[in-house]
Amino acid sequence: MEDICPSTSKNSHIYIRTLHDACVLLGGEHKLAAYLGVPVQLVEAWLNGQGQPPDEVFLRCIDVLEAKPPRGTPAPRRA
Repeated sequence: MEDICPSTSKNSHIYIRTLHDACVLLGGEHKLAAYLGVPVQLVEAWLNGQGQPPDEVFLRCIDVLEAKPPRGTPAPRRA
């Protein structure tokens, strides 16, 4: 999957890595910001290590990651 959410700090903190991965899965910073109900500038700041997202934001990003099936998981069969 192409990395469409560049982050200069994505490996520095679990919150940033989680936010980054949710951003990639949702399709970009604007979509993540809309999902979280926050301004895109705030998402960009968090992704670049400026401040830390609140616990609620972190947990919503975990929800996004947990909802995605693991790589290589076959799609469910329809009856």
